Amino acid sequence: MMIMTTPPIVCRTSDVHGHENFPMGCAFSPDGTCLLTATASDGKFRLYDTPFQHLNEQIERDRSDNDGVDGEKNHSIHKSTEIGPQHNDIDTIATTSCSHNRNLDQDEAKQIYIWKASLTSHQGGPPPSASSASYSWYPLMTSSSPLTSLYATCRGNSMPIHLIDAYTSQLRASYRPHNGVDELEGPTVVEFSPDGSRIYGTGFKTDRTIAVFDTAIPGREGRIMRLGKTRRSNDGQKGIPSAMAFAKSSGGDNNGPSNVFALGTYSPGSIYIYDDRMATDTTAGTIVLHSGLAVVGHGKSFARKKRRFEHTDNENDAEDCGENLFSSARVNWFQARARGGITQLTWAPPTSNNPYVLYSASRRSNAVLSWDVRALSGLDLDGDASSSRKRSGGVSRSICGLQSYARDGDTNQRLEFDLDTYGDRLFVGSGSSEGVVKVYDVNSGKLNDEFKVVDGGGDAVNGVSFIPHPFGKNDGDGLLAVAVGSRHFHEEELSDNESETKTIPREPGFLQLYEIKQKQTVV
Repeated sequence: MMIMTTPPIVCRTSDVHGHENFPMGCAFSPDGTCLLTATASDGKFRLYDTPFQHLNEQIERDRSDNDGVDGEKNHSIHKSTEIGPQHNDIDTIATTSCSHNRNLDQDEAKQIYIWKASLTSHQGGPPPSASSASYSWYPLMTSSSPLTSLYATCRGNSMPIHLIDAYTSQLRASYRPHNGVDELEGPTVVEFSPDGSRIYGTGFKTDRTIAVFDTAIPGREGRIMRLGKTRRSNDGQKGIPSAMAFAKSSGGDNNGPSNVFALGTYSPGSIYIYDDRMATDTTAGTIVLHSGLAVVGHGKSFARKKRRFEHTDNENDAEDCGENLFSSARVNWFQARARGGITQLTWAPPTSNNPYVLYSASRRSNAVLSWDVRALSGLDLDGDASSSRKRSGGVSRSICGLQSYARDGDTNQRLEFDLDTYGDRLFVGSGSSEGVVKVYDVNSGKLNDEFKVVDGGGDAVNGVSFIPHPFGKNDGDGLLAVAVGSRHFHEEELSDNESETKTIPREPGFLQLYEIKQKQTVV
């Protein structure tokens, strides 16, 4: 039996207003000083400063209480005048309980501090109500260096990629991808290379392409990488690209140059791994990616990999066939969970036990999956490819998943997950029916802990982001930011007069910051 332990809440936002307005995911900056999110209805990118001053005051207050010192006068909480290197983020104390947090006591709610955005960006004007937003921090960002305090954003439609200054919220540069008929087309996914020298934009509706720009050269000059020769050709990866993740260097510098990236697509859902140095030149400025390794495949080649009934000549072959039957069922289970369309891809950190693990989440999937890329296309972990291909009749088999982590994912909304610094714990957001964050042990796949963020049947926990605790006593201590909110159908309530109806009001979404301890309680 597991005991649910709710970690302490550091602060909560109160500045997200409007109908169906909520944070869409969240991401801490590489140095942990800022938190970035995008809100759904107003189309704003919001920047929140990590409340270092409040955390430090809280530690001092707890230390004084433990020493038996009356610290009411010396440790009273004032308004934060300068938290972090640039902004103010905590304004006042919450005196009433938020309707989203009915699971909290009134006394607990009184101690939660209100968190307000330091800066907001509204570049390009308000987006359509159904549009999504993608954002990515500059990998070498440090708040002590204003030149590196940048993040990239995109919204699809006809909007370019914007490079925003995290100090002033001003536009630094724009990168304008153009399609085959020379029209500006905005991507729905944006990502930096690990060394920050390149910006990748993809998710175009007109073609299967990736636009690559030199970060130092804004404008429309860039490369186009195609996933197939043409939009309708049978070669290459199918579907609209929906997620991208770069494998970071395993050396001392985690932000070293890397050309290997994983790419996920919608309908049909697939995951391929590419190295953009292995490309075939076709026309000037255009390359076709080839030799991509399929983690989750599709098409005719994938269908041929099903081999349930094979002729066996001896007992050893019969045993191998029996193993293949069991392995095939496991492979099919993992592949089916990823076929709905990939929503997030994340590599294990270089400091983890196995940095070659790729994690994926999909639409309407009840599990986050992990894949060991050392065993792609049926290759054994020891590298014995000859025996694997011999048993499968000379055709490489589909990759089998390494581990699955259950969640409530019966929604088309993106539900994010995140790993801790060493890749030992996985934090998974869940749908509206649960409203919890689940904490898994990555190696065993066991659920170590879960804590309720909102009451079930309300809003989904659509985003999580973890950073090490700046004042933590243990290496595993950290801060976990959680984004809450989802779209709802218009619900109306009938009154005594049948001709009169009134719309049931919905609270906007919010961000909440938790203190996570190293040890989890399991009984």
